Amino acid sequence: KDWARVSNGMFGLNSIARRGLEYAYWSEALTKKELRNRVALAKLKRPERAIEKQLRSYQGDASRLVDICRQSVVYAKIGDIVRCLEEVTEDTEIMLLRVKNRLHHGYDANATVGYRDVQLNLRIVNPETLRLCVDTHVCEVQLILKEFAEKKSDQGHKRYVEFRNNLAE
Repeated sequence: KDWARVSNGMFGLNSIARRGLEYAYWSEALTKKELRNRVALAKLKRPERAIEKQLRSYQGDASRLVDICRQSVVYAKIGDIVRCLEEVTEDTEIMLLRVKNRLHHGYDANATVGYRDVQLNLRIVNPETLRLCVDTHVCEVQLILKEFAEKKSDQGHKRYVEFRNNLAE
């Protein structure tokens, strides 16, 4: 979360009275308890979807399923995503395993129905994760421009799931 603070990252907020999509800068949420309490942290991938993905996309190889634990950080500018990437690579507690840059001009966005982001697969290795024996657990962090995050809303995600299911992925 410190990466989000120094790179102008935002998190989605749980809605109050169905006001639609709302985001708060992490730096602001740190200082305002009412915002911090509304930050919507991602849930773990549902077991049914994890099994489906393992079978469809990875031919049963569970070791390739690296997005069970994930979180999105939303950005207003591409330069802020670059700053976040710099912070991640300098973080001594992070073992960066993969960067999937779907913002690259050569990326074929047809594969994701136009959706783009930068996905990081990483491990957190520090005294606490070592003590809990979770230092080998792979997490996914999605760095997303706000325009794409807004399209990733319930309806947009529903369309993507239909598209993905039609491809059997």
